[in-house]
Amino acid sequence: MVVGLCIAACQSPKNTDRQKDRLEDKSRTPQIPTVVGEWKHIFNPNDTRADIDTTWYTNDHSFIKGPDGRWHAYGIIGHKPINPWTGEDKFFHISSGQLFTGQWEDHDYALRAKEGVERVLWAPHLIRDGNAYVMFYNAGNLQQNAPNYASWGTLHKAKSQDMFNWERHEFNPLFSDPGHARDSYVMKHNYEYYYYYTRTFNEVDLRSCVAVRKGPDLNHWSGPKIVHIQPFEVDWGGDAESPAVIYKDGLFYLFICLAMTEYNLTHVYWSEDPMNFPRENLVTEIEAHAAEVIDAGAQGWFISNTGWDKKGLYLARLEWN
Repeated sequence: MVVGLCIAACQSPKNTDRQKDRLEDKSRTPQIPTVVGEWKHIFNPNDTRADIDTTWYTNDHSFIKGPDGRWHAYGIIGHKPINPWTGEDKFFHISSGQLFTGQWEDHDYALRAKEGVERVLWAPHLIRDGNAYVMFYNAGNLQQNAPNYASWGTLHKAKSQDMFNWERHEFNPLFSDPGHARDSYVMKHNYEYYYYYTRTFNEVDLRSCVAVRKGPDLNHWSGPKIVHIQPFEVDWGGDAESPAVIYKDGLFYLFICLAMTEYNLTHVYWSEDPMNFPRENLVTEIEAHAAEVIDAGAQGWFISNTGWDKKGLYLARLEWN
């Protein structure tokens, strides 16, 4: 009787349609994200800082539209000579009425490292949660020799109602992983949250990886799963930096920066499964560092570019072909 019911169900029109959909899904051709036009320099931190040697830089960052209808960006800011463990301890905050064509206003720092609790402030990522805005970031490792081995990076979060005043989560850190775990990116898909970040495979296997944790909300996360591996070995997983996952037309696209192999090179991989991005699924290469991909609705798609070798933050238009 049970077998008969199963056969009947499998042969129902509804299930036949589902099978057809699966076949169509697998036949989808990945699109190729392509930079269109020139890179526009939207923010130079040297314009509003007193240092006359003009050696301020920005790095990993995040864009989001705020409750005031303005676009906001937050990110790493530092000053040469470069030392991420001592010189990157605050987040810049800028905003503009228009993402690509507007003037960006430089605000006070969004967060500064909390003494005795946070050693650095790295790679914020922002997501809206109801009427509030949540920022995920890395705060380093307080051990003195943390930069010299695959130390456990601590992933934290803060929340704001107005995008100017940020309150840290009372139970920080959310979790820790080896390889200076950092570069948060949170995606919501089918009522679940996916928290992607950079790390090494483990404390001994130093291949550069992207890991993910899943959760029903922004407070509770599963254990880690490695979703992408690059062969380059280094204590801080530096060939799988700045992960971003975009869901578009039934497929997922992972953007990562191969910062150790080539500082200004971003790879894009496709997958039907947000938990697995094989290296053989390479779609394209983009000349950019710490790129963020922005869906601006009717205005189209955009991609950013920044890094130690640039004076600030750049934007360009992005097309999917």
